[in-house]
Amino acid sequence: MILETFTRVFVNSDQLDQTLNFYTKLLDGEVTLRFAYPDKGLVLGAVSSPHLSVLVIAGQEENLAPFRATHLTIKVDQLEHHIGVLTAAGSEILEPIQDTPTGRKTRFRHPDGLVVEYMDFRSQ
Repeated sequence: MILETFTRVFVNSDQLDQTLNFYTKLLDGEVTLRFAYPDKGLVLGAVSSPHLSVLVIAGQEENLAPFRATHLTIKVDQLEHHIGVLTAAGSEILEPIQDTPTGRKTRFRHPDGLVVEYMDFRSQ
């Protein structure tokens, strides 16, 4: 089951709080996630609302560059189930399942070319 879908926004490190505040007010949402990803030199925050969820990825340009090709992050209940559905539908796996500070993730290119990160989340 898909639990939430996030569009991605990339900002410089010093713009994270400003950007989270902007989307919180714009969407009448709430900050639902904030964590450092030190292995990648990034800090991430998420604003969730019933209409749109935004994942803000903050860092220096050289750290952001490898992540820019991925347009969406989709939070799911079970990665393995979705991997089966995606591969059966002709999607290409770009990245095997990896541990992250908040759970596990994988990336796929859909048949239409869209690159999407799929993640399952564990409570911290």
